Amino acid sequence: MLSRDEIIKREALELWRQTHEEPPPEVSGGELLEIICRDLDMQDYDRVRSPFLRPTMILRPEEWPEARKG
Repeated sequence: MLSRDEIIKREALELWRQTHEEPPPEVSGGELLEIICRDLDMQDYDRVRSPFLRPTMILRPEEWPEARKG
């Protein structure tokens, strides 16, 4: 079974391949997602602005249970 970090890396690499014509930088999956997303306008991100989600239902990465263990 893949770890959470391995799944993130796999998904980030696939997203990079879909959005860039150059090879991905040699960074972790989380860092790669940061690079891909840093210029995105979060106001246009449908999951954050969904009328079906209340603010209390949205967890930011720093609020994830995994982040609280450290």
